[in-house]
Amino acid sequence: MLNYYKKDNIGIIEFNDRDSRVNLLSSENIDEMRSIIESLAKDTSTRALFFISSKKDIFLAGADIKELVSLETKEEAELFCKKGQELLDKIEQLKMPTVAVLDGSCIGGGLELALSCRTILATGNKKIKIGLPETMLGISPGFGGTRRLARKTGLRCANDLINSGRLVSPREAVKLKIVDRLIPESEKVDYRRLSSYNSSCRPHRGSGAPPRRGRQEAAGTLSPEYAGELDRMEREIFAKKVLQEDARNGLGSFLLMSKYKKRAWLDSAAGKALPVKNCGIIGAGIMGKGITYLVSSRLDIPVTVTDVNGLVLKKAKGAIKKIYADAVKRDIFSNEEAASRFRRISYASGQSDTSDIVIESVVEDGSIKKELFSGLEKTLDRECIITTNTSCLPIEELAGSLRHADRFIGTHFFNPAYKMKLVEVVPGSFTSKSTLKTVVCFLQDMGRIPVIVKDSPGFLVNRILLPYLNEAVFMLEEGIAAGKIDSAMLDFGMPAGPLQLLKDIGLDVACKAGKTLEEKFGNRVKVPQTLANEDLRTRLLKTQLYQGQVMVRPEDVRNRLLETMRREARMCLEEKIVDNPEVIDLALFLGIGFPGCKRIWKN
Repeated sequence: MLNYYKKDNIGIIEFNDRDSRVNLLSSENIDEMRSIIESLAKDTSTRALFFISSKKDIFLAGADIKELVSLETKEEAELFCKKGQELLDKIEQLKMPTVAVLDGSCIGGGLELALSCRTILATGNKKIKIGLPETMLGISPGFGGTRRLARKTGLRCANDLINSGRLVSPREAVKLKIVDRLIPESEKVDYRRLSSYNSSCRPHRGSGAPPRRGRQEAAGTLSPEYAGELDRMEREIFAKKVLQEDARNGLGSFLLMSKYKKRAWLDSAAGKALPVKNCGIIGAGIMGKGITYLVSSRLDIPVTVTDVNGLVLKKAKGAIKKIYADAVKRDIFSNEEAASRFRRISYASGQSDTSDIVIESVVEDGSIKKELFSGLEKTLDRECIITTNTSCLPIEELAGSLRHADRFIGTHFFNPAYKMKLVEVVPGSFTSKSTLKTVVCFLQDMGRIPVIVKDSPGFLVNRILLPYLNEAVFMLEEGIAAGKIDSAMLDFGMPAGPLQLLKDIGLDVACKAGKTLEEKFGNRVKVPQTLANEDLRTRLLKTQLYQGQVMVRPEDVRNRLLETMRREARMCLEEKIVDNPEVIDLALFLGIGFPGCKRIWKN
């Protein structure tokens, strides 16, 4: 993993894990680095030590998740932490200047290592993310990051970053005093020049330095005794958490994400994916404008968005412009980059006939969609792929109006499309392998995680979600207070309670989708009267009116709602909607925010 070499009496440790897409801080790599650092501690000829990465867009991603999952005892977990802590202490104790040069993401143990250096420099690479996201996986920092981050940023800021698991851009990291200076990308290998930056950045105080008061006290290094006690506490907390079921599930969710990010859903015999040089999007409503932003921001291709309603088009243009403005504020793009991507989009009342792929996102009405597809086929090139962003309408039925259904497929994006990673890909029996492969690669190129599901009403996520939402309304009708129903699932870890989620989705939309499932599956997924009746639906928007008097324990509410989801998940497996339970875990995690530290099958 490590390359160590010297250049003009400057030592350089270069991370380059050839067996992984990212650089990892495994036990093996820690041992290798420790040997280098111990040699440097005796070396009087080396003037400075730089940590760099040869991988594009990644500095160091932290511990190897597979190794964390393999820890079985408290002693093993504490020993793993201690090895990391001792290595970073040795880096911190080097008498020479030490500099971490970030031209890629630096997270978890990677940031803990960088914090042990005297100076952290970062380029303006927009793909850099910096932070300690361990809590998102159900664990906590374990290599001394808790005290070192507090030393640089102050205790309050460090607590916020660690507890939230939030990742920040290089510019925000400078404001928070995590990164000492931004450097031009062209200077990242100019070590003589970078050495001069070191002297102008925050001095690195020795471990025996006396404490300072007030705000400045956070910038000083603790006494060895106090630092050792904090490290011991950090090891104990890490060991306790990493062995718990929530952490096992959280780490497993991370591995699932990694596994399916670039999964080849089809074997090589399916041929190559066709190039997509132009994209058309039909429908400029909520989903259409989100998909338009996603494609234009992620791919360097022209995008044409069309809608028969000129006012809707105008509003979509303004909304997309605002999303780009927000991206600039969050340092995702510069003003110039945002403007360039925004210019890729054109707006029209009629569909261009030059598109390689068209994504339909009009109202969820089968007859309207079929009429649209019939007209599209007459104007588009024979090779153009037509996809429908339907949430639950059968693909086989929608393809009935097409003469060349081999180029037709379902792509169910989740709202907002530019934030939600999951896309359900729904081929029909007629969909060609070339079409399927092209669409999967197109989505992966945009950073989405496609999951191929069998054509069935509701597909996978909505098939499981809608009965869960129905059950919440049935409980409401039985006299259970709305607040108690939502609170039970918020406490479980869902991003929103089921009744609030219903309002976010739209009661009319949920009712229509629910009716589609009821027609197929009968009373098992029957839509409650409160949702089916238009007058009662209006009342449901004001859930504060439902102050039910029925006494019920939160765990009983939670178990009843989760059992509804479990039942449908089991049936999806039996009906081979997907081929294994881990895909269901992944889809629920990405599609509805089911907590990564839980599992639908066990909790």
